[in-house]
Amino acid sequence: MSDVAARLSNALADRYRVERELGAGGMATVYLAEDLKHHRRVAIKVLRPELAAVIGADRFLREIETIAGLQHPHILGLIDSGEVGGTAYYVMPFVEGESLRDRLVREKQLPIGEAVRIATEVAAALDYAHRHGVIHRDVKPENILLHDGAALVADFGIALAASKAGGERMTETGMSLGTPQYMSPEQAMGEREISAGSDIYALGATTYEMLAGSPPFTGPTAQAIVAKIVASEPEPLSALRRTVPAHVEDAVLTALEKVPADRFATASAFARALEGTGGTVASRTGRTRASAAASRRRSVLWPVAIGVVGVVALAGWLRPWSRESSTPPIPPTQLALLAPDFGGASTGLQRELELTPDGSALLYVARVGGTTRTKLVSLDGSEERLLEGVEQNLADYSIAPDGRTFTAASVSTGSIFRYPIGGGTGKPLPRDVSSGQRGVWASDGSYWLGNTATGKVEITRLSPMDSVSHPLGRGQTDFLLNQILPGDRMALVVREPVGTATGPVMLLDLRSGDASVVLEEAVVEVRYAVGHLVYVLGNGNLQAAPFDLRTHRLTAPPVTLATGVTLTGSGQAQFSVASNGTIAFLVEGGRTLVVADRAGAGRPVLPEMSNYHHPRFSPDGRRIAVDFTGPEGRDVWVLNLADGAYTRVTFDRDGHDANWSRDGKSLAYTSFRGGVFGVHRIRPGSTQSGDSLLTSPNLAYSGIWLRDESGLVTVAQSLRPESNLDIAINRNGGRGPLEPIVATKFIEEYPALSHDEQWLAFTSNQSGREEVYVRRLEGEGEQVQVSLGGGTEPVWSPDGRELFYQSGTNADARAEPTVMVATIATTPTLAVTSRKALFPAAGIVTSNPHANFDIAPDGKSFVFVRSNPSTRVMVIQNLAALVAKRRAGGRTP
Repeated sequence: MSDVAARLSNALADRYRVERELGAGGMATVYLAEDLKHHRRVAIKVLRPELAAVIGADRFLREIETIAGLQHPHILGLIDSGEVGGTAYYVMPFVEGESLRDRLVREKQLPIGEAVRIATEVAAALDYAHRHGVIHRDVKPENILLHDGAALVADFGIALAASKAGGERMTETGMSLGTPQYMSPEQAMGEREISAGSDIYALGATTYEMLAGSPPFTGPTAQAIVAKIVASEPEPLSALRRTVPAHVEDAVLTALEKVPADRFATASAFARALEGTGGTVASRTGRTRASAAASRRRSVLWPVAIGVVGVVALAGWLRPWSRESSTPPIPPTQLALLAPDFGGASTGLQRELELTPDGSALLYVARVGGTTRTKLVSLDGSEERLLEGVEQNLADYSIAPDGRTFTAASVSTGSIFRYPIGGGTGKPLPRDVSSGQRGVWASDGSYWLGNTATGKVEITRLSPMDSVSHPLGRGQTDFLLNQILPGDRMALVVREPVGTATGPVMLLDLRSGDASVVLEEAVVEVRYAVGHLVYVLGNGNLQAAPFDLRTHRLTAPPVTLATGVTLTGSGQAQFSVASNGTIAFLVEGGRTLVVADRAGAGRPVLPEMSNYHHPRFSPDGRRIAVDFTGPEGRDVWVLNLADGAYTRVTFDRDGHDANWSRDGKSLAYTSFRGGVFGVHRIRPGSTQSGDSLLTSPNLAYSGIWLRDESGLVTVAQSLRPESNLDIAINRNGGRGPLEPIVATKFIEEYPALSHDEQWLAFTSNQSGREEVYVRRLEGEGEQVQVSLGGGTEPVWSPDGRELFYQSGTNADARAEPTVMVATIATTPTLAVTSRKALFPAAGIVTSNPHANFDIAPDGKSFVFVRSNPSTRVMVIQNLAALVAKRRAGGRTP
């Protein structure tokens, strides 16, 4: 008996005797058991632990109570439910028989009369559930059981409860609500509100399969199936099986309409139409049967219907993706690509996807068996492959304009490599660059690097591989390079002062270095394509506005294309824009604020999901300060752990990185006021803007208060010639000048100060990768390396004897991020006496240049931000048409 089965058996021994495992699916494992009280056989379904962790076992059980009230002869009811071993289970009657899937595997097609009977029985069950406010969301042959010839609809529980309790964030587990072959178009496109029409569509697809022998849409990958569901018409049943009655074909194809309003209003109406007694559906048979050949032609041409993906097929994936396309204009289209293996750049700070220039394929980071690989997938789903010869643990892709090569940064070393688009050995750029560099291509084949630490823009020509540095910006040190515009004379940059993650969009003249503001918004990243600026705001909204390349002006106000674009821990946007206007972005899975024990077991302390950042316990452990971006901008809030009261304490619309004073009466935080980055002090409860303590273009972080608020230990940039990010101190109550403590040519960041203010922990990349070090705060003395094999985000225990940090974040693609604790001895000499792994850090959101978690004053619990990673990539095609449609007040199809 497995460990899970043994725990289940022990926990339920007073009610059930667990006999054996019946099977395991994507979301749950099923066990056969005996109900000891009623002497009957039952099936116990146990949620996969990772699914329970995402949606919460208690929330799942609260939602599943809804299903307990469903009593219908064609619904498999709920007997019992509960929690065991941190996950949830629920109990159903054990059904002797088989599933509809079992029968279809054996027979492929069913007799028409029997297919209609099964479909009408399922429709009756769905109609009953819909009238009681319950949508199944995952109707498919596997969930239809056949018992003594009658149909029983199973698994109302998982899909409904998971969708309500966990929503679209279920995809973080590699699972999705719904099965691609039976998803309605609106479900495939990730609509938040799913109606009864989605179940009717799924039953239509199931009925189609019973009659035709296969679902209406198939393909080699989930992406291919979803693309067909959105853009293709199903093959007429009469073309596949001429004996299907006209009214049955009419009913099935009506159920499979793209628009919910064009389907049957109720499941019972679908059943009546299948039986030929409805009398309410206009006959489609004449046009359906007469146009069977035309429909077949349409199904063959479906890639053209959704845009340039029709020209994807490449010989061996080695042909370049050209920017030119001869495909005709298309309507605006959204596709939801399910990529369960998406993600894995181990620091969580890098951008992990990039479209080919013609918008026909997507390059992304894929997690494969504990390692990270680079995968290339065509948007029509026709082909996908892992790129062989390309090293592991890469991110920040940039594809050359000719589509033949791409560059990527090594998360381990920060070096940038150039690879053939079809895979193969990479060539490093002429000189090593740090992970703070961002690379973009110009149309002439030159490759530009922007240093995100210093803002300096440099040019490195990859052909003929010579290297020329060319500082630009006339002293500006806060430009984030985004794109070289057509003509190679101007660049799109976002002005982001160090320590911030948003800023205005500017045009940088690559000859003079002059810069001018184009868009005064809190922008994370921006791109230009087909006459539009496309950009992501700090709240994750994707917007677009027409832009005149000649006058360098917006010609109309922006419109919102989508919401929920994922932002990385360092503030980059997980999105890409192809030159033809195709957009791809990773849908935000949501973030929760979690308080956990030293084993990592915890609970969310706020019911809402948001992009929480920089949580810090108050000195008494009763409150948590945290910032997030909401509708009114980014600000600091304070959570009272006793009663859950959540109070906004800054009103800058850009307040963040708050640290408590030692007495817990005030907070030091950073904000970008009046074009200047600075540290300010606020007392929780005050509605004032806060006292300004320090403003400096070199400042990168708010800082950690010294005792009696006499100063701050912080991060600054370039305090000495040739230095990079430095650890600094400013005295005089935080108002003094920045004085370097650790300032070398390497990157020093993530300061952590021991409670007695004697010892400073920080990170440095002096060894070639980021490691955690400890030294005295002031004066000379030995510096000791704490982490081994990569480390970041040090946080001291309250007693100063332990140092917590994350390992495995930037060294080895095979190393899983882990929260570690090191025991530190300071007498007779400074030394690390032990290192111990506490719990996996996968899903814990990192940041820079500071730790993004904290330890409570009692040293027993942590607060951190847990990400619910999405595996759903949304693709938007025909940008200009979509902008026009949105401007006219229409919705995306």
